Amino acid sequence: MFSQGKDITSSITGGNLAGDIQLRDQEIPSLQSSLDTLASGIANSVNTQNAAGFDLKGNAGGNIFVPPTGVAGSGLNLAVAISDPNLIAASADGTAGNNANATALANLQSQSIISGQNPIKYYSGIVFQVGNDASNASAGLSSGQLIIQQLQDQQNAVSGVSLDQEGANLVQFQNAYAAASRVASIIASLFQTTINMIGG
Repeated sequence: MFSQGKDITSSITGGNLAGDIQLRDQEIPSLQSSLDTLASGIANSVNTQNAAGFDLKGNAGGNIFVPPTGVAGSGLNLAVAISDPNLIAASADGTAGNNANATALANLQSQSIISGQNPIKYYSGIVFQVGNDASNASAGLSSGQLIIQQLQDQQNAVSGVSLDQEGANLVQFQNAYAAASRVASIIASLFQTTINMIGG
């Protein structure tokens, strides 16, 4: 993030903007790396297994996926290399009716081909991590909102105006004023009576 030509990213440590920066710089790249690893592992394993068999014409199998040029970017660039299902090398020995290589291709889903895990378990780990991060963020938000509410309640208790208390004070002051007014009236009346007695 830049302000007036100066990089201020490191000074943003809280709020929505800091969360967005962390998401951009840490969470998304980590998730992208995991997806790239998954895509690369699947493409390479499927291509290798398909190359070990023979298609319907008896030709050696080729690539089902466009071979990744590296792990980075594999998720974005994963693409199917063939469009004709007859080119899938289902046979392990090239004979008609043999489907041993097709079975081997299907069994890749339960083999440890991606970072020591099978594809389903590896993908489940990615989904779990995203769900866990979202849950932690939601819990942190709720906790932060609760703390803010408690602080606002404390502030209102110290500096806020209680309408009930102020109403009670107003009635008390009004009664005191009325009493003082009666006393002043009685003093004025006594004073007038005294003047009349002296003058009379």
